[in-house]
Amino acid sequence: MSRARPALLFCCFGIAAAAVAADLDLPKEIPDEPFDLTAASLEFTNDTLIASGGVTGRFENVVVRADRVEGNTANGDLKMEGGIFFKRGNIEWRGSELEYNYITQVGDFGPSTLNFDPVLMSVDQVERVSTNEFRLQGAEFTTCPKDHPHFHVTAKEAYLVDDEYLKAKGVTVYVGKVPVFYVPYWRQKLSKPIFSFQGGFGSEWGLFLLTKATIPLTEHVESETDLNLYTERGVGLGQGLNWNYPNAKGTFHGFYLKDQDKYARYDPADPAPDGAVGDEISNDRYRLKLEHHQYFDDTFYANTKWNYLSDPAVIEEFFKGEYRSYAQPENYFSLDYGNTYLGTEAFVNKRLNDFYNNTDRYEYSLDAYRTRIPGTPFYFQSENAVAQLDRVSGTLDPVAEYDATRLDSLNSVYLPQRWGVLSVVPRATYRGTYYSDSAAGGEEIRQIPGAGMQVSFEATKVLSERERWYGKGLRHKIQPYADYIYQDSDVDSSDLYQFDDVDMLQDENKVKVGLRNILQTKRDNRVSRFIDLDLYTYYLMEDHGSGNDFDSLFIDARMPLTKRAMVDVEGVVDWNSGEVPFFNTRYSYDYDDLILSIEHLYRAQRESLWTPRFELFPKSDLSFEGYARYNDKEDELEEIAGMVYANWCCMRYGLGYHFYDENEHQIMFTIGLSAFPQARIGSGL
Repeated sequence: MSRARPALLFCCFGIAAAAVAADLDLPKEIPDEPFDLTAASLEFTNDTLIASGGVTGRFENVVVRADRVEGNTANGDLKMEGGIFFKRGNIEWRGSELEYNYITQVGDFGPSTLNFDPVLMSVDQVERVSTNEFRLQGAEFTTCPKDHPHFHVTAKEAYLVDDEYLKAKGVTVYVGKVPVFYVPYWRQKLSKPIFSFQGGFGSEWGLFLLTKATIPLTEHVESETDLNLYTERGVGLGQGLNWNYPNAKGTFHGFYLKDQDKYARYDPADPAPDGAVGDEISNDRYRLKLEHHQYFDDTFYANTKWNYLSDPAVIEEFFKGEYRSYAQPENYFSLDYGNTYLGTEAFVNKRLNDFYNNTDRYEYSLDAYRTRIPGTPFYFQSENAVAQLDRVSGTLDPVAEYDATRLDSLNSVYLPQRWGVLSVVPRATYRGTYYSDSAAGGEEIRQIPGAGMQVSFEATKVLSERERWYGKGLRHKIQPYADYIYQDSDVDSSDLYQFDDVDMLQDENKVKVGLRNILQTKRDNRVSRFIDLDLYTYYLMEDHGSGNDFDSLFIDARMPLTKRAMVDVEGVVDWNSGEVPFFNTRYSYDYDDLILSIEHLYRAQRESLWTPRFELFPKSDLSFEGYARYNDKEDELEEIAGMVYANWCCMRYGLGYHFYDENEHQIMFTIGLSAFPQARIGSGL
């Protein structure tokens, strides 16, 4: 420990200021030396250190304060006594005695308190058994700073691992002084809550109380139990498992409710389509959901998601947050492998509920990425798939049923070249597709030979070196490009069964013409994009009877205007008719006291949907949250919600109102731990 002696010489100069040493602040930065101390009395003899009287300083990456410190700088052993404060990273310990080795970072603490924001711990005995693990005996945990906390958890023995989660044995959970349950084993991430509660009144539910308990079963598996009480609908029970292993993670959840008012939203007597939905509903309402992601290695993985429902309305009525994202839940299995040269996937999509329309799919694909052909200047790319496709009709919206086996292969050859500032990439393509059956009757083989050439160049110019609101400096990069596309299909798409985009391919003779503009700046000494705008259209050599020379104008823009503000735009403008078929604009702003997003989705003849969302003072004792969805095309308010949250002591209380379409209203009350604030509007109601 030769480095220790220069540090000691530095410490010795501090002895002259012993009278004020006890009032010194803890060091704000850790210097290179292994330790640095100040004290009223400091002695160093034969690698033995004795400091007393307001000892303040640090050993390696540990900040300490104590009445007395004895240590050996050769082997790193320390013994501290009296009013100990010990801080390493985010953990703060307080106690009366400590034995610790600052080289091996292993130690034995006496009775201690630990502050790991937001968790407070009181422990009879603490032992640091490795660099990332503490052993705790007789431990009590809480997020409540009161002498008599609203809740706490006790454990006979626990391990704090990686300053992140606890593994405990013999765990009892108390509300006040009342034990509410006991588990023999517990694994809890310190940043996650155990319970969540939400109550209120809904026009379709009546009075309701929704509770969720998340309890670790093993190091990698946790149980998630729901008990939902509805005065108008009955008792809903949910049980799930979540697992998270180094190479696998997933969830399984089941929900059941004996519905006392099954036609609260959809009645069979209503006109279609509501009446058709009502026909599918029985008193037994349930859903089963399974999701799993398996990673065999960096190039080989599997994903699966399955949902089995009692009826088409159960998610809409009881899992409204999920319904907004997926009105028809997915059912699939995918096994993927990929490396530098190729990618392959086995994919299954299967309808589990016969009230939905679906294309059942059993498909295997093998793609060869663009790779240079050895000994030539040419590059080759190939996309291939074989699939059994079955278009099945649901009971809600019957459609024509058909099925076919399809073999599809697209092969392309490229010859990249550089002509001065121009990048020129000519290509030749051939696509062959076999159908075992077709709309025209019988087998069909479609052939689509094609050709094309992409031409582009790039130019840059520094517009400014000054610092402005968007960043430091501004550089403009412009990328004009053109891509000629030709393909000749020998089968009309109307003669084929329509399963997906592959079956819609037709003759093409057009040029894609585009201009990409990029504005770059520096933020935090890193190059950042300020604006990335891509505008393009198609010059139609073959107009397919439209009578137009140009297709619509397509817009795709991503604009991080500042570090906090972002604008995304994508849209289509039909300049031939003057109409806008599709346009989607998103704005988001993220600051300490305000998180705001506004999205506008416009689809001609369908909707003009505004969706604002905000969180105000999210980290304060009093915070607000709001959400709305308004369709100005129909002049219809489809959804609006607002919540106010207040922190008192260690608890967080929320009160709010939620309106859904179909005149459904809810008044909501939530209660949880202020250490784990969770927004409720988007969490499933």
